[in-house]
Amino acid sequence: MKHEDLDRTLSRMIAAVGADADPALLTRARARIEARVRQPWLVRWAMRPAALGASVALFVASAGLSLALISSAPATEAAQGSTIMESLLAERGIESTTPLAPPATGAGTVPDSGDAQ
Repeated sequence: MKHEDLDRTLSRMIAAVGADADPALLTRARARIEARVRQPWLVRWAMRPAALGASVALFVASAGLSLALISSAPATEAAQGSTIMESLLAERGIESTTPLAPPATGAGTVPDSGDAQ
C-alpha cells in the first residue's frame, strides 16, 4: 500500500469515528499495517481459516489416491506371507514349511541344559 493511500485511508477512518488525528496513533497504525504487508504470502495464507479446510481437503485427497493406488496394485508372491519372515523366505526361494526344531541328541548324550559349567 502506498504511503499516500495509507494516509488517506487512515484519515477517512479517523474522521468516520470522530476521533482526533493523534500522530502517535497514526504512527502505530502505519507500523501495524506495514508489518502485515511484510509477511510472506504463505504465512498470510496459512493464517486464514480457509487454509485449514484446504489442507484437510488435500490430506483426504492424497490419502484416497494412495489407497486407490495400493488396492489396485498386483499382489506378489512375497506379499502373500503372513509374517515378515515368511515373506523374506519366500522371496529368497527357501522352503518355510518345516518348523525350526532343536537338533536331535544321540542315544548316549545328555541334552544341553543351557547352564554354563
